[in-house]
Amino acid sequence: PTPRDEDDVAARKAQEPAYELTFTCRKCLHRSSHRITKQAYHFGTTLITCPGCKNRHLISDNLKIFSDQSITLEDILREKGQYLKKGRLGEDGDIEFYDD
Repeated sequence: PTPRDEDDVAARKAQEPAYELTFTCRKCLHRSSHRITKQAYHFGTTLITCPGCKNRHLISDNLKIFSDQSITLEDILREKGQYLKKGRLGEDGDIEFYDD
């Protein structure tokens, strides 16, 4: 791929609806943020690699690669008695968190 192709891909990705996830790796305690597209989360299988220890975290598995049923981060946490803290980034840059 040429630099122009890479710029085109980056511009397209910036326009896609996406989620921003921030979490702390339980293995190495490294805190990091990651951007995943909503399409990947809801219809694909998504893994995020921890930049600290290179451990891979399963975020969603709608293609049933790792499980016999579709599963998302909400499902994984619910099984462990935990919950996902959701928030929204406003147009003015403010972040608000809310309960489902």
